[in-house]
Amino acid sequence: MDNTQRQLRIYFLCGQNRCRSQIAEVFVKALGRDDIIVRSAGLDPSTLHPLTAQAMQELGIDISENQSKKIDMKFFMSATVIIKLCDEIQERCPIVPFGIRNEHWNIKDPLAGGNASIDQVREARDEIQEKVIKLLQKYNALADKSLTIN
Repeated sequence: MDNTQRQLRIYFLCGQNRCRSQIAEVFVKALGRDDIIVRSAGLDPSTLHPLTAQAMQELGIDISENQSKKIDMKFFMSATVIIKLCDEIQERCPIVPFGIRNEHWNIKDPLAGGNASIDQVREARDEIQEKVIKLLQKYNALADKSLTIN
């Protein structure tokens, strides 16, 4: 990487850090260059939902040990890009400082309402994967890794 270019630091935020932001973080780790720093967090951290782990396991990615995290303001302030994955975080999130790219993906929470199905989580997973690939392409940060994601 060119030393004049700031290291890419991506922060994915959603309500509980139990599904969407976890998936996005893992896709960046799986598909992005090794020098990218990526994290995820939630406004009101919960626990990783079993359907989230199941949907990722279907792609050969084990996230069963992942923990939900609360927003880390130090990382927030040092991010290159902050991606808000839902309207809730858009409304309640701290103000993103000037100079940090602020994106809003508004991906429907597949776990909302308590009647979650694996199909809803798969749909969100696949939408997030597409958006992560586009994000990494935008920053010229896709890796040539042997891991293939369906």
